[in-house]
Amino acid sequence: MAEHMGSRLCGTESFEALASALFAPLRVVDPDPREFEAVVDHAAVGPLVVARIRATAATVTRDRRSITSSDVEWVHFNLHHRGTVSAIQDDRTTTVRPGELFACDNTRPYRLIGADSSDMTVLCVPRASLGRHVDAISRRTALPLPAQGAIGKLLSHALSTVDEDLPRHGAVRMHLADALTALLLGAFADTTPERAAVASDLVDRIRAYVLAHLDDPHLNAERTARRHNISVRHLHALFRGSDMTFAAWVRHERLRRIRRDLLDPASANVSTAAIAARWGVQDAKHLGRALKSEFGETVSDLRRGPRRTSPP
Repeated sequence: MAEHMGSRLCGTESFEALASALFAPLRVVDPDPREFEAVVDHAAVGPLVVARIRATAATVTRDRRSITSSDVEWVHFNLHHRGTVSAIQDDRTTTVRPGELFACDNTRPYRLIGADSSDMTVLCVPRASLGRHVDAISRRTALPLPAQGAIGKLLSHALSTVDEDLPRHGAVRMHLADALTALLLGAFADTTPERAAVASDLVDRIRAYVLAHLDDPHLNAERTARRHNISVRHLHALFRGSDMTFAAWVRHERLRRIRRDLLDPASANVSTAAIAARWGVQDAKHLGRALKSEFGETVSDLRRGPRRTSPP
């Protein structure tokens, strides 16, 4: 694993210290703390942190006393590989089984109870990276999502293998982070509890197509509908249950990538217009207003760099 850090830990105190440093302050309890063992591999992927955790039975708790204003605000996406884990957040309790994904928002209390040895991959995504989708995802915390359908299977594969051979180049890692975040949004943001078990392969294919063609200035509803042999009306109907219309979602995904590139020191000498053009926006005249509306930051704010606390 390129530039990774791995740790074999004995006792809950050492695991609690490492997990708190990686994710946010939390508590770890085991019936016999001296018998507890864990192996943790972790790495930064752009603004994300990915960790593979193999541990004996334990309870991990993030309570109100642990939450402070200085904590990095993450949403944790967990892919469960082995064992049985109960996830509790926002008065929701569920048993997560191998092959299922679930999310936890570290700005609110949660608890994970492992009744036996378990193995999971945890992907920590800054809440700011999720944009408007964060509220929809927060309503899905502690609810399992089977890793099925086109996006779910691809995300499951990515999270299962990302810790094996990460690219060394920083720019490539940023693109990998962008791809993983997009997959997560596709898996979670358009899934309400009532529809969680309903597969939507067509929507998955549409999202994957759009995310792969964001750099095309001619990408629009008509072209996307024609590519998938459906009417424009049907396309808009597919997105009617989402937090955003099709056009608003495409706009948000483009703005999110433009924002990321404006924050990247490697793009300091690249003009704003050139960055916008990378993502299919040929007229950057109103870009500043759009970024301000979407993220509360102007082009000048972004060029000066982020002011929030950096992830570990």
